[in-house]
Amino acid sequence: MSDAYTLIAFGGAIVALVLLIAKFKVHPVATLFVIVTSLGLLLGLGGEKTLKLVTEGFGSTMSSVGLLIIFGCVLGKMLELSGAALRITEEALRWFSGRKIPWAIALASAVVGIPLIADTVVLMLIPVVSAIAMRSGISMMRLGPVLYIGAYVMTSLLPPGPGPLAASALLGVDLGPAMLYGALVGIPGIIAATLYLLTIKTYVAPKAEYVDHLPAAVPAGRGAGPGTGTGGTGDADGASGTGEAASAGGTTVTRETTGTGSAADRLPSLRLSLVPIFIPIVLIMLDSYVVDMVGEKSALGGALSFLGAPLMALFIGCLTALPLFGRDWRRKSTLNDLFEAGLKLAALPLALTGVGGALALIIRDTKVADGAADMIREMGLSPIIVPFLVAAAICTITGSNILGVMTAAAIMEPLMAGLGISALAVYLACGTGAQIMKHANSSGFWVTTTLSNLTVGQGIRSIGVASAISGVTGFAILYVLYATGLV
Repeated sequence: MSDAYTLIAFGGAIVALVLLIAKFKVHPVATLFVIVTSLGLLLGLGGEKTLKLVTEGFGSTMSSVGLLIIFGCVLGKMLELSGAALRITEEALRWFSGRKIPWAIALASAVVGIPLIADTVVLMLIPVVSAIAMRSGISMMRLGPVLYIGAYVMTSLLPPGPGPLAASALLGVDLGPAMLYGALVGIPGIIAATLYLLTIKTYVAPKAEYVDHLPAAVPAGRGAGPGTGTGGTGDADGASGTGEAASAGGTTVTRETTGTGSAADRLPSLRLSLVPIFIPIVLIMLDSYVVDMVGEKSALGGALSFLGAPLMALFIGCLTALPLFGRDWRRKSTLNDLFEAGLKLAALPLALTGVGGALALIIRDTKVADGAADMIREMGLSPIIVPFLVAAAICTITGSNILGVMTAAAIMEPLMAGLGISALAVYLACGTGAQIMKHANSSGFWVTTTLSNLTVGQGIRSIGVASAISGVTGFAILYVLYATGLV
C-alpha cells in the first residue's frame, strides 16, 4: 500500500469526521467510531484486527484517564451546586470596582473555569453579571463575553477540565507541567481578549428578566449611545441562576437559592470555596516538582508522590468540597446524587477520549504517522504549528473546543516522534488552537449571546473575535517557549 494512498485515506477520514459532526449533526462518539473502523479497513488491517485495535485503544486510554475525568466532573458539579463558584465571583467583585469590574469578572471566570465547563459558568453567573451591568451601566456586549472567555480559555488548557485531562492522557503529559504551562499561555490570552472587549463601544442592556426585580439606577459610562441588543436569539432554560445580596464595589447583586437545597441559606466562605480548586493543583505540583528534590524513597517523598498522584489529588479535591455543603454533606443528595450527576457529566468526555485513543492506535499501527511527518517536514512547516492548526480547524468547524483539543491530541500523538516535538508542546498547541473560534455552530456561543441579550452579529464581533485573540495570543507565547527550548 503506497504512502500516497495512506495519506489520502487519512485526509479523507479527517474530512469525513468534520462533515459528519458539523454538517450532518451525527453524535461525535458515533462519528469517531465510524471513522476509526473505516480507516482501519481502508488501510488493509481487516475487520478482526481493526476491532481488536479499537478495543485495545479504548481500554488502554480508559485505564489511564477514566477515573480522572469522573473525579474532575464530580468536583466541578460540587463547586457549581454548593454556591462556591458564585462566592468566588462575589469576592472578586469586592476587590474591583468601577472600570475594573470587567477584570473582576474575568478573574472569577478564570478561577471557576478551571474545573467547570464554560457554558456552565455562564449559566450560573449571568444573573449576577446582568445585575452588575444594570447598576454600573457597562454594556453586556463587554461583560457577557468577558464572563465566557475567562472560563473558556481555562477549560481549553488546564486540567481537570475534561478536554485537557483527555489530551494530557492521550499525549502522556504529566498534569503538573500541563497546569503550570497551561496557565502560562492561557492567562495572557485572557488578558488580550479582555482588553479587546473593553474597546467595544456598543451599549447592550441586560435581559429584563434578570434586572426587572432590581431597584432602578442611572447607568454611568455606558459607552456609545443608549441602543440595546435585540435579544433575537431567544431565551435559554436553566439560567435562573443563584441568589443572595452581595455588595460588589458599589454594585448590588441579588442571589436567589440554587435550587439544590444544599446551599439555600447562605454561600460558603471564600476560603472553603477555593480549597477544592487549589488543593489538587498544589498536590499535583508538589508531586511533579518537589518529589525529585527530596527523593521518592524518603518518607516525605513517598507521601507526596501518593497524595500528588493526579487520581488521588482529584479525589482529595472532591473530599475537601464536602464542607461547602455545611451540615448537608452527610445527606444522600450530596454523597450519592452529586456523584451520579458528575458521572452523567463525564459520560461524553469518557466516550470521546476512549475512541480518540483507538484512533491514535490505528494511526500508529498503519504507519500513517510516518508519512504525515515526512510530508510536514518536506513542506517546511514548523512542527509546533501543525497541532495548533488541526485543533483550530476542528474547533472552528465543529464548534467544540473540547472535541478540538481531544481529537487533535489523538491525531498528533503518533506524529510526535517523527516531527521531533515534545508532548507538552503538542498539548499546549492543541489547547490554544482549540480556542479558535466561537461562532454560530457552538453551544457556548448561543448560551452567551442569548443570555447577554446580544444579536448574532454582536456575538461574532465580541465572542468570536475575542476567542480568536485568546488562542492566537496563547500560541504566540507558546511559540516563544518552543523556540527557546523551554517546552
